[in-house]
Amino acid sequence: MQPILQKQINRNMKKLFILILFQLCAGFSLMAQHERWKFNPEEFRAKLEEFITREAGFTTAEAQAFYPVFHKMKEEQRNLQKEIFTLKRIPMDDNPSEKDYANKIQRICELNTRMAQIQETYYKKLAKTVPAQKVYKAMLAEDVYHRKMLRQFNGRRRDNRPQKK
Repeated sequence: MQPILQKQINRNMKKLFILILFQLCAGFSLMAQHERWKFNPEEFRAKLEEFITREAGFTTAEAQAFYPVFHKMKEEQRNLQKEIFTLKRIPMDDNPSEKDYANKIQRICELNTRMAQIQETYYKKLAKTVPAQKVYKAMLAEDVYHRKMLRQFNGRRRDNRPQKK
């Protein structure tokens, strides 16, 4: 009876070892995929510049004049967008009044207006550094690039979801 019990324990230990090894391999694989798809702002910016340059037809000199102004505009807009995001996510106090809601809405509207003013100011500056036609093409290219990246990101998320049966 003793040797049979020992064989059973050895078989169970082997199965447990294989199961643990399999889980470790799967875990490492998932971590590697996560790292591969992690957002890299520098890479995103470089690819965005490459795409815009190609689509707008910038020369090297035009690109060198365009991007510092463009990135300054985006930085200012991003700061305002963060403030809007924060305003929308901060919960209201207990029992907020209509005036509290109106004040929050008013502040968000002011920030959106400021973002539009920044965009107008910087596009006028950009049109002084490169032809307006190329600024317009750059605007369109930026939108196309963002949509393309969003579709790519959503595709990756969709690929990682468990399949419905």
